[in-house]
Amino acid sequence: MRIPAILFLALSMAACNNSPDQSQANQTDHTHLLEKDTSLVQAPDSATLPPDDELQHYTPDTTDLSPEPSTAAKIMIEGRFHKHEVWQGVEQKPWMALVQDDSIFRLQPSGLQVTSFFDPVYDKGRQVRSGREVRGEHPNTLFFVTGTAKLQESAVDTVGYPNQVILPNTSIDLRYKGKTYTLVATGDSIQQEGSESYSVQNYKWTVTGTKNGRRITQELASDENFESAIYVLLWVGDLDRDGIPDLLADLSNHFNTSKVTLFLSSLAEKGKLYKKVADFRTEAYPEIASPESLAKP
Repeated sequence: MRIPAILFLALSMAACNNSPDQSQANQTDHTHLLEKDTSLVQAPDSATLPPDDELQHYTPDTTDLSPEPSTAAKIMIEGRFHKHEVWQGVEQKPWMALVQDDSIFRLQPSGLQVTSFFDPVYDKGRQVRSGREVRGEHPNTLFFVTGTAKLQESAVDTVGYPNQVILPNTSIDLRYKGKTYTLVATGDSIQQEGSESYSVQNYKWTVTGTKNGRRITQELASDENFESAIYVLLWVGDLDRDGIPDLLADLSNHFNTSKVTLFLSSLAEKGKLYKKVADFRTEAYPEIASPESLAKP
């Protein structure tokens, strides 16, 4: 599902009404399908939801969960997702959460809780709740990360929290501890035929900065085609405390998806500034652009 623009604000809790029976629990690592009032469940178009009294009897869908990602590091965000987007065993990991408290950011341990809700895309016509809502222990959690010893509990120096789009053929400077890291976006803005709108093509991010006294330029990401989308820089700060600011970005090239991606500097290969250590990909409800679509048979 598409992550809201206010990605890092805590989302309202929505959970299932019935806990899975023991046979279901044995099939899943999504163990925290807690008993909650299903009347709290929200959907893009509430008219497409079954009545509350029916939802109370729907059971969580615990079958065919996605495998754990193969990357050593993994990231997750709070939100509501399709079942296949929340991988098996996510609750069992020792997560660190980047938490914002006014202008202070901290990395601190956090458990994850997964609850089920009626997903109107995949559950239509079925008496199950397959949607997964992910919540952490702390309010104002930006994201969760696990699988790298480089990240320890501590306060985090933050360079920026811009949620910023970098237009093609422009740049921004990230200044940290007397050094400047320049993020450059290149690409083509193409006017769509018969429209005043523009689309982005051949878009790329390149970063330049100093490491161990050497000036380094590195390509971070690129895509040839975009569908009503562009990369977004979500947050910049020194997570691994190596003196170089780390990057969190949404590198989706389609309006109906998100690809929240973490770059760490301390794990970069020789001659590089950053390494992409993990991403978390989601897809939106198709009816975001056309709410009427769910009502169609």
